[in-house]
Amino acid sequence: MSITQTILLLTLVQCIFSFIGNNPRFARRRRESQRALHLVPIRNFDCTFLKESDDYRCCFDCNGTLQVGSGDTPPYELCLVQEEDLPDVARFVVNAFGADVISLSKDFNRFEQALVKPTIGLLNAYSGIIAYAEVLSGMQSRTRDRIKSPNLDPPDLSGKTREEKLQAAARSSLILAVGRRSQGSDWHIDVVASVELRLEPCDAKIPFSFPLLDRIERRLASLVGVNNTARSLRPYLSNLCVDQSYRGKQLGKALVRCLEGITTSWGYSKLFLHVDLENDAARKLYQNSGYKDVGKRWTPFWAGPATKIGYFVKKVANTKKENKKKASSKLDNARVGKTENLR
Repeated sequence: MSITQTILLLTLVQCIFSFIGNNPRFARRRRESQRALHLVPIRNFDCTFLKESDDYRCCFDCNGTLQVGSGDTPPYELCLVQEEDLPDVARFVVNAFGADVISLSKDFNRFEQALVKPTIGLLNAYSGIIAYAEVLSGMQSRTRDRIKSPNLDPPDLSGKTREEKLQAAARSSLILAVGRRSQGSDWHIDVVASVELRLEPCDAKIPFSFPLLDRIERRLASLVGVNNTARSLRPYLSNLCVDQSYRGKQLGKALVRCLEGITTSWGYSKLFLHVDLENDAARKLYQNSGYKDVGKRWTPFWAGPATKIGYFVKKVANTKKENKKKASSKLDNARVGKTENLR
């Protein structure tokens, strides 16, 4: 696509969105079609995370309300994302991870930057549109069954064949967001963090946005005998992102712990995830939370840089029991110490 065609396309898209956004008839129809359910707070469900101690919940109170940023009115809440929330969550995810395909070299002088910056801006805007469309469509596909009836339950896999289990899991992703209704808008939400939990085969493959592509790639890999041994579906954490202004407040740590609780309620003992080993902040978050590198990688010859992405796992089933044992052990040691002092 040429630069001229790109400019015309972006102009047309901008005009269409501007017309729809400012036309009262479209705005009225959008409000009328809005469903009653919108960012359902997880306090409406039996969520073990909210029953934990204040220290364990980090920055949330027992109702799932975010305690950092006390000036936020209304406050942000930990919620289950619904269908009408997906566009805003997808936009947040794209902005958090970034969609720029080209960046200006630091070696350019001001004159050179002035020459190329408009063109690069247009190309990056075009890539942003494509990224947003891909992320949104993927979310809609992965949450197709979950949004029919809001819940924190695991996908129903009973009595299904392996292929049917894969299809059911691919439509039942659970997306949580820390958000609130947008100020001055009846149909938008403000999001400062989000995370996703789904069931995935534990074969170290990095999932596509569309589960259908995952199934195709796994079949191709099986033909060449690559990573064809792991057939079990296990909970998989993905797309954890926190707004820049809310980082360093233990928000990511709290969301990971929340999904660990949901994992145990689903009846699983391990939670898997991928992390870029060069992303020090993310890697340290997971390692400090008890996640360890499995040592396994997705290695078909076409995988490319994906082979360098870390595949981590944590045993989460007996976390509470282990914490109680540690606390009991510390208490026993303290008692022994007091007894020895008395002697």
